[in-house]
Amino acid sequence: MCPQAADATGKVDRQARILEAVLRLLARHGISGVNMRSVAREAGVALGLVNYYYADKTSLIAAALRRLEEQDVALVEPDPDRSPEERLRAALRRVADPEFLTTEYLSLRLQLWALAQAHEDFAQINVTAQERYRAGLAALIRAARPERSPAECDRRAADIDVVQNGL
Repeated sequence: MCPQAADATGKVDRQARILEAVLRLLARHGISGVNMRSVAREAGVALGLVNYYYADKTSLIAAALRRLEEQDVALVEPDPDRSPEERLRAALRRVADPEFLTTEYLSLRLQLWALAQAHEDFAQINVTAQERYRAGLAALIRAARPERSPAECDRRAADIDVVQNGL
C-alpha cells in the first residue's frame, strides 16, 4: 500500500509492517480476514509483537485506518518548491497515479467504506480523514485560484473527492 518506514539503521519499522499487513488483509479478505494471528503471519512478526502494540482487533484496525488517513492527507500537502498551480496539478495527478488504481487498493477502499458503515469508531475515523483531505484539497485550490470564494473552493474539493472515490 505504501513504502515501509525504516529507522536510521535502515531496519524496517515492525509496527509499520504490522499496519501494512492489516491493510493488505482488509483489501483481500475484509474484516473477517483480519485477526491478530493472520496479521502477525502477513507482517512476518511474532504474534506477541502484534499483541504488544495493539490490545485487540478493533484497535489494530483503527491504527491502520489512521495510518491510511495520514497517507491520504499527505497527498494534498503543499510543496513549497512549486507554484500554487503546480501544487494543485501535482496533487490531482498523485491521486490518479497507477499505485492508487490497482484492484488491491480499490478493494481496500471498498472495505473501508463497509467498515465505516458497520462500526461507529471506524466511521468517525473515516469522517475525520475525509474532512482533513477535503480541507487540504480546498486549500490547494484556494492558493491556485485566489479569485474563487472559500465556499466555491470547498465545493470543488468535495466534487473532486466524490469523483476520486467513485473511481
